[in-house]
Amino acid sequence: MAARLERSRGWVMRQALTAWVDQEEERHRMTLEALHDVDAGRVIDHQAVQAWAASLGTDNSLPPPAA
Repeated sequence: MAARLERSRGWVMRQALTAWVDQEEERHRMTLEALHDVDAGRVIDHQAVQAWAASLGTDNSLPPPAA
């Protein structure tokens, strides 16, 4: 990949690690946000999600459940 990009292997590794760290930071942020939603009671009932998913692709599709 380094040769194809005409970059050093170190540059490629630095780019990959930077992208990975950014992705992990975003995943952590989203996890904390989701936990705050749960603590605040902003959740969707599992049965409502199952009913919605089961209705997809049918003649009687349900609207997505809302919190």
